Amino acid sequence: MVDLPLAGLILLLQPLFGPWAAERIAVSAVPLVTLAGSLSAVALITARLADRRVALLAAMLAATAPLLLFHVLPLRIDHHGWQTMLGLLAIAACFDPRQGRGGVIAGIATALWLAISLEALPMAAAIALLLAARYLIWGEARRFGAFCAALGLATLALFAALHDRAGWTQPWCDAVSPGWFGPLLLSPLLAALSVRVTARSGLAPRLAGLLVAGGIGIALLAATAPACLAGPFGQLDPVVRHHWYQKVREGLPFWRQDPGDALVLILFPLVGIAGTLLARRHAADRAPDGTAARNWLAMLGLLLAAYAVSLLVQRAGGFAQGCALPGAAWLLGRARDRVGAWRYPAFRVIGSMAAIVALSPIGAMLAGGLLLAGFPRNVADASSETAACMAPCASLASLARLPRATILTGLDLTPRLLVETPHSYAASGHHRGRAAMRRVIDAFLGPPGTAHRLMRDRHMAYLLIDPAGHEALLYARAAPGGLMARLLKGEAPAWLEPVPLGTDRLRMWRRVD
Repeated sequence: MVDLPLAGLILLLQPLFGPWAAERIAVSAVPLVTLAGSLSAVALITARLADRRVALLAAMLAATAPLLLFHVLPLRIDHHGWQTMLGLLAIAACFDPRQGRGGVIAGIATALWLAISLEALPMAAAIALLLAARYLIWGEARRFGAFCAALGLATLALFAALHDRAGWTQPWCDAVSPGWFGPLLLSPLLAALSVRVTARSGLAPRLAGLLVAGGIGIALLAATAPACLAGPFGQLDPVVRHHWYQKVREGLPFWRQDPGDALVLILFPLVGIAGTLLARRHAADRAPDGTAARNWLAMLGLLLAAYAVSLLVQRAGGFAQGCALPGAAWLLGRARDRVGAWRYPAFRVIGSMAAIVALSPIGAMLAGGLLLAGFPRNVADASSETAACMAPCASLASLARLPRATILTGLDLTPRLLVETPHSYAASGHHRGRAAMRRVIDAFLGPPGTAHRLMRDRHMAYLLIDPAGHEALLYARAAPGGLMARLLKGEAPAWLEPVPLGTDRLRMWRRVD
């Protein structure tokens, strides 16, 4: 689905600029559209929680949030920028003063978010639980009922629009599929029906109705796609999970990150949490049972959920920073009010600058740098810096000139090789090709005979490695006696003949029997 805006813009611009320029404009402009959407959503959330002045401060702080900006840089055309934008839009809709409209928008945004990736599942559940709590405690039946109905109907409509007939028979765990219709379609619709029937009843009937709706959805998931109970990657091969999925840094928890990266994840959301707590207390002091206090409390719950997810999965850090911005902006607004009362203009300017830095993600990064000062730099993954240069630095011209063949190579190398050479490759790092991924991993971890049989059976003519690459080093460490370890030590088996490529970044052999 995220390819549709790119394709549409390319088709629109191609007659004017030609295909080369149209593609480059599209891959630069579309990420900026998601940036604009994310900034607008942050400003809207903050305006509904506080006021427009604080909303402008939140948008300003968003421009300094590194994890949020990383996913919306020009040329970043994957799905993470769209996920952040839609998630923030769903949260903004939770605070719409018009309950029905807010529920519908939140439901549709959440359905789109899930249709792009089931990475949204934890936060979609958090939003649903928040709105359910507001319905049960404060009686916001219209918002919650509209959310559930919109989520269920939009999920069905999007699946029908984006899948052919074969898609209705595939119970994939990693994307919205018929296997997930129970919790993502049936449960929301049953919950919407329950709200309509029990809205005027007591707490017990309303809670029972929601529990029944959720239980039926989970039961249907267990009956139709039990593997999915283990999560979106429940169908992944155990060997592929261990040697590939659990080695992808953006999917790892904070304690498996570089210390500097971990502190970027940890520190700034704490500023947002502190600001949200103080804003809630301030609103409660003015009107204990008012809408503002309730909204800040709800925002605190969503922020804590987003923060917890980001600590477990690094790539969710951008969304967590987005959720922290309203609280940080409220703190900044209060600090500027205090500084603005100072007598001397020079002190007001310096104080304002200090407040902006201290309460922004930049301040959190500076604090992290100070905490790490004096500690030796972690060089455990220094080799990955060299490996990262393979893509932009190594010329593939000599490889591309070879006669077309099928090549056994690492999972990380394959995407660029597919683009720039005419050859076919054994597998790439795309988890639905788990059987092919398992064969590649087994070939490099096992003795040379395993790869030899695979190459003969699959008619592979060449073997290619990046000797300084992260993947090669992982395989060599995991299996010191395996094929990859032997190749890195220069102990190629007799059935492999070296092929010169004119670069020392890649090494290639031809199968000779």
